[in-house]
Amino acid sequence: MKKIVLSGFALFYLMTSAGLAAEIPKGLVDSKPDQAILINLDEWYKTHPSPGKPELVSETVFASPRSALMIRTGGKGRLAASHYHTVADEIVLIVGGSGEMLINGKWTPVRAGDLHANPRGNIHNSRNSNEDVRFISIFAPQQPPGGDINAVKD
Repeated sequence: MKKIVLSGFALFYLMTSAGLAAEIPKGLVDSKPDQAILINLDEWYKTHPSPGKPELVSETVFASPRSALMIRTGGKGRLAASHYHTVADEIVLIVGGSGEMLINGKWTPVRAGDLHANPRGNIHNSRNSNEDVRFISIFAPQQPPGGDINAVKD
């Protein structure tokens, strides 16, 4: 009798749990792309070569009102302008190469594997004189249209 009751309960649960699962409300998914993504960075960088000059190459691969994910390369010899963001925190993960970042007023060496979190309102900068640096930037929330870069004098 116990087996019949347990089996009946299990069958009832399996049959009704799918029916009880809520559908995703319309408009909840508001990102671009609107599907989950998986990116192999080695493959991405193979198809997005170095700029070969001191400039920034950047592609936003995911964006929503809450965050943005960019895959980037700073070409050898690049020096960005010191700046801060008024809206977004920026999280930077160095995935290849090396350089320096202006963190809390000091130039600090960075290399692959380093992770830097920069709260909005903090002045920061980056430079890489010896080689390209490959990095990921995550902005939370996403920067407004036209950007959120407020340059300051070095």
